[in-house]
Amino acid sequence: MRIYRYTFLVFGAIIILAVIAAGWISFRTSHSDERPDSVTWVWDLNRLLGGDSAKVDSAVSFLKEHQVVAVYLYAPGSIVESAELPLYRSFIEAARGQNIDVHALGGEREWALKEQSPGLTAFLQRVADYNDSVPAEARFTGVHLDVEPYSLPEWDSDQSDVIRNWKSVVSTAREFAWAHSLALGVDLPFWLDGIPAGSDGDSAKTLDAWMMANSDSVALMSYRTEAEGDNGVLALVRQEMEHAAADSDCRVYIGLNAAADTDAKLTFKNKGIAPFNRVSSQIRRAYGKASAFGGIAVHDLDAWMALERDKP
Repeated sequence: MRIYRYTFLVFGAIIILAVIAAGWISFRTSHSDERPDSVTWVWDLNRLLGGDSAKVDSAVSFLKEHQVVAVYLYAPGSIVESAELPLYRSFIEAARGQNIDVHALGGEREWALKEQSPGLTAFLQRVADYNDSVPAEARFTGVHLDVEPYSLPEWDSDQSDVIRNWKSVVSTAREFAWAHSLALGVDLPFWLDGIPAGSDGDSAKTLDAWMMANSDSVALMSYRTEAEGDNGVLALVRQEMEHAAADSDCRVYIGLNAAADTDAKLTFKNKGIAPFNRVSSQIRRAYGKASAFGGIAVHDLDAWMALERDKP
């Protein structure tokens, strides 16, 4: 009788543990669908840190806490000779020490006005000069382009020529990245899925697909404050995500904006961190299992940190 009772208790305990384990696995699985990674932009490192290298650790701690895997850090002209060089080196080294990549950010819309842009050449050269001037642990690990030539008047008057030059910019940056063992990323508007890539023999039919095929990652500037609906983020990026599925080597980061904007529906600046987190979570759930989905691209780090500071 005692043996039977003991066996019954053991069997019951096993069942309870199995139920708990199954629940935990289910919980982990459901949350693992929400791929947690993020990337973010830093346009002015000196402003972000108040020119104080002592604040580097707190900024990097924020990045680590929010599972940021890459920072797009604007690389100003003559960075090697700049008084800000120690600040850049300190920030990059600290970020990389936490397994966070740092990509040199650069771009001007005028780069797409010429097939061989002197501005692009100068940008790539200063990235190379910077990386050559610092130890391996303080180097940029990638190049990130923010060109946005569609704001040029020439986009309306001679779009095919601007697109050809824009593609040339990306191709030149890609060759540079490969030659220097760097990753290449590109900022893209969400509506490039409706723009032809051009008639230069490429198999890609739309410009977004061409950009994805020629870069390691793209950040979609899909700035809205709602995930659902005809004008929500999910609807805006659907076509790009379908195109990306055909090229799983390119990681797609879906953008949300925390910085100031004249159009309130494009930014979370005055809406608070709770709506931002809600929309971010909706996007992660929708695309968590998509092989091309990299995570959320938050514009920008300074504004993101301000959202977190101002939360109730």
